[in-house]
Amino acid sequence: MSSASLTRAVLSLAFAVLIVPPAATALDPATARRLPPEHTDIRREFLDYVTAPLVELYRLREATRRSRISGVDVRVSVEQSDDYVYLVVVPGLNGEYPLDSAGTFILRRRRDNGTISQLKVFLRSDSRFFIRVRPDRDDRSLMSVYLADTRIHRDVAVPMGIEMIMQEPLERLLSVTSSLIDWSWFFPELDLGAYEPVRIMVERARATLHTLPDAEDGAMDETGRLVFIQSLVLQDQQPGFNCSGFAKWIVDGLHMGLYGSFLPIEPLKTKHTDLRGHRWSEPREDDRDPYFGLDWTRNLATAMLSAEHGGAQTHPEAADVRNVPYATYIEDVGYPVDQLGQIMYLLAVREPGYFYVASVNREFGSEPRLNQHVHVAVLFPYFDDDGQFRVDVMERNVETSLQSLDDRYHDDHIHLVRIRADESYTPPLIRN
Repeated sequence: MSSASLTRAVLSLAFAVLIVPPAATALDPATARRLPPEHTDIRREFLDYVTAPLVELYRLREATRRSRISGVDVRVSVEQSDDYVYLVVVPGLNGEYPLDSAGTFILRRRRDNGTISQLKVFLRSDSRFFIRVRPDRDDRSLMSVYLADTRIHRDVAVPMGIEMIMQEPLERLLSVTSSLIDWSWFFPELDLGAYEPVRIMVERARATLHTLPDAEDGAMDETGRLVFIQSLVLQDQQPGFNCSGFAKWIVDGLHMGLYGSFLPIEPLKTKHTDLRGHRWSEPREDDRDPYFGLDWTRNLATAMLSAEHGGAQTHPEAADVRNVPYATYIEDVGYPVDQLGQIMYLLAVREPGYFYVASVNREFGSEPRLNQHVHVAVLFPYFDDDGQFRVDVMERNVETSLQSLDDRYHDDHIHLVRIRADESYTPPLIRN
């Protein structure tokens, strides 16, 4: 063989190696079994439209096919916006075709020149869990991964062009990136029964919220009467709860159900100055009490831990949430509020059956302005009977949402303590 022929042969072999899709062997088998319904055969049937002239894409009529691979009906359609044209492949879900159905592929092309702009794939039947893939070269793409609307990976190199991704099983795409991305978080094995105590607590608390009054510095003491937290004096006119008192009301219903009593207020006011604070906050302990929310929530959680262990002394930080994948904990401050959805999801997967009492930390006051724990909320993450992830949020005497917290505290932080839920929970009745 001549030198030129040998060179051509080597180049041909190298090119062949580049275009052969990587073997899908790296994805954990248990995770692979929980992937969305596969519809590679349907995507291949419409593969020409991935790169066809836009005029042909415009002519594509909506079609529904049954995948021979999964037995699931799949709808293929074309959508348009001012700037883009979309080829949409949606697997059916309960007789409908929701755009965010698990396994939906949405290919986006520019209207001005027809080039591929992006491929979006929903990994769960939930619009918050998806990947975005954008072209880099013919044989390589860049993928960003979103978990509970939070980007956890950015521009991960994928050794497949978008046209190849469109004609290969989803498992192939996940497999070639599994050394960098833990896909099991998206497809966990869930014991839905483990979330039943959380669901029960939410339902019972929700049914009573409308009866709860509101008052500054208000909480319920160990006798069931509403008093002022600072003075412990009985509220004799328009009694009610503030955010801290409401969190105690939730925990009191649990403590009464399990141990037959409500919690006294005075121990919950204990300041742990040996564990938190700094030279700017120490002079303000009396007039600003900048760590009240942190101390209060820690004391609520550790009171439950202590009771669980027969009254044994418990370290004030024992219930802190300090280690969550893809999130960085700041000592005595917590996590960014805008990552709270992701954090709640990961905790629900890893620690089923818990709810969380949260303290919001933000810059507050004047002369001087301090980062201060200013608000307390209660968070209930769980998976419902359909396997859908939910977080119910309650504050003071109303039910809000993660979005509401983010709208108010987007640039701030939130500290979390965990408490195990229990089906014995009964919302306390107010005795004033």
